[in-house]
Amino acid sequence: MLKDMVLQDLLDDLSSKSAAPAGGTVAGIAGALSAAMISMVCNLTIGKKKYLHSEDEMKKTLENVTRLKEEFTLLADKDAEVFNEVMEAYRMPHETEEEKTERTNAVQEATKRAALVPMDVLRRCETLVLLSRSAAMKGNENAISDAGVAAVMARAAAKSACLNILINLSTITDEDFIGKLKTEQENVMKTVKDVSEETLNIVKQKL
Repeated sequence: MLKDMVLQDLLDDLSSKSAAPAGGTVAGIAGALSAAMISMVCNLTIGKKKYLHSEDEMKKTLENVTRLKEEFTLLADKDAEVFNEVMEAYRMPHETEEEKTERTNAVQEATKRAALVPMDVLRRCETLVLLSRSAAMKGNENAISDAGVAAVMARAAAKSACLNILINLSTITDEDFIGKLKTEQENVMKTVKDVSEETLNIVKQKL
């Protein structure tokens, strides 16, 4: 499990010639880091007299990002798992026509699952950037740069997830599946881009 690894071991795994963990795992980690930064801002805000007016919102934000941090960590692990499922499908026997058909179907289904994991990461990034904006607007101004880092990391996670969605879609033949995922990906990414830029503008104005 990713959460049980020390940082150096994780970096060594990512640096190795093994195909997993890879970019999809990094997307999940970036999301978890963004959530952690928002948590930090919330924790530095809650209980401060100056910010009593936003305490309830910060408590709710903290609750949401605590959940998201765990979900991003699980998705980082899941990405490596589904990649291995794709590789297992490719290793299926394919001598007879029947075997070839079974293998092709297995590869397609496994690749669809592999595309859906980064899509789950991307969907959560949309929530994440909205929470980073809340932290920048209502959080402790002494931690305003951390709210900015959260927005940057949320967008990085989203862009990384998009790349992993697209590489999986490139080998899928189901045009309906491709169309739906691409449309959702583009819509979510637009929101992530717009809100993250808005958040950074808020941060810059307070620096």
